[in-house]
Amino acid sequence: MKKEIPLSNSAAAMLRDYLEDHELTQSRLAADLHISPQLLNDILASRRLLTPEHCLKLGRYFGNEPQYWVRLQNHYLFRKIQREKAAELAAVTPLKVAS
Repeated sequence: MKKEIPLSNSAAAMLRDYLEDHELTQSRLAADLHISPQLLNDILASRRLLTPEHCLKLGRYFGNEPQYWVRLQNHYLFRKIQREKAAELAAVTPLKVAS
């Protein structure tokens, strides 16, 4: 049996890197983003996902595009669903178009 490699939440991992690179504490970032420290901790631990609002705030705060954070989060979600629903997806028969 093939052992699955755990998925990494790209957005959470990148946010942890940003905290370290900018020497920010979780408390400081949570306060600056106007979110609870518990929510930020849950996001960093991949217990909660970034919402579009969080992505907008992170983009403004770090001076990058909010879509950057959206793409990271969506990439993780796509891979997660792809893995979780593999059998269901495999059961979908592609449409055959007459040529």
